[in-house]
Amino acid sequence: MEKLLEVRNLTKKYYVGKTENKVVDNVSIDVDKGEFVVIMGASGSGKTSLMHLIAGIDDFDEGSIKYMPASGVTTKPPVDDTVDFGRMNGKAKAVFRQRNIGIVFQQQCLIPDLTVYENIMLPLMLKRRPLMLKRRPAGNGKQGKDIILRLCGQFGLTEHIRKYPSQLSGGQQQRAAILRSVVNEPPLLLCDEPTGSLNSAQTKRVMDLLSELNQKGQTIILVTHDTKVAVRGKRIVYIEDGHAGGELTFTKAEGTGQDRMDKKEQELMDFLKERGW
Repeated sequence: MEKLLEVRNLTKKYYVGKTENKVVDNVSIDVDKGEFVVIMGASGSGKTSLMHLIAGIDDFDEGSIKYMPASGVTTKPPVDDTVDFGRMNGKAKAVFRQRNIGIVFQQQCLIPDLTVYENIMLPLMLKRRPLMLKRRPAGNGKQGKDIILRLCGQFGLTEHIRKYPSQLSGGQQQRAAILRSVVNEPPLLLCDEPTGSLNSAQTKRVMDLLSELNQKGQTIILVTHDTKVAVRGKRIVYIEDGHAGGELTFTKAEGTGQDRMDKKEQELMDFLKERGW
């Protein structure tokens, strides 16, 4: 598989008085195009901090974060070499993030005065392409409106596109937030506890959406505490006190439906118990 992201020996420090604390400590991870990677760990272990570094939201102190142009990321002007966050200032990383990374937070962060349709349209407007998405192979351009309506149809939001966020359930709001994050077809989707404030039924619908996007080729990195959410991924990265505490690639994937999920969850629980979960 093509590598999308390469993180090496990543460290993020902060200070309380003269005391140094490493919220991310010498973490290395590769993510291939099309993977669904789940980051787990106890509260305060550094999961969200790691995601913010990968997104270019925060600066790191040591190590490197590199994106591979061959995996589909785009820059202006185009580059043949890797995109190295260590050589980019905050503005350059923000431009790269806008073009290449979709982000979904636990709180949906929808703009309350905009409809669902308008919220999903925002990334296209910010890219100064309110009517057109980036071109597909063979010049098959798609109008932004058609893409939004298709996405809403696929994921159960068609009847809600003219509603405001306050008129939606939590699960509906989160689905709208996810569609807003992928409408530009970013190479990477980052999800920070996207189901943390949802009930079990809403969680299932959101995870069904993310699983379907991944099956269609979307690369996803997701942070969660929930084992039932984590088993939707293909690989687990465990973070403990800021450093990498091991990885699990699911192997007990025989069977279908709930039986398969139960086997994956048992495999995950065995992995987590070894780490004091």
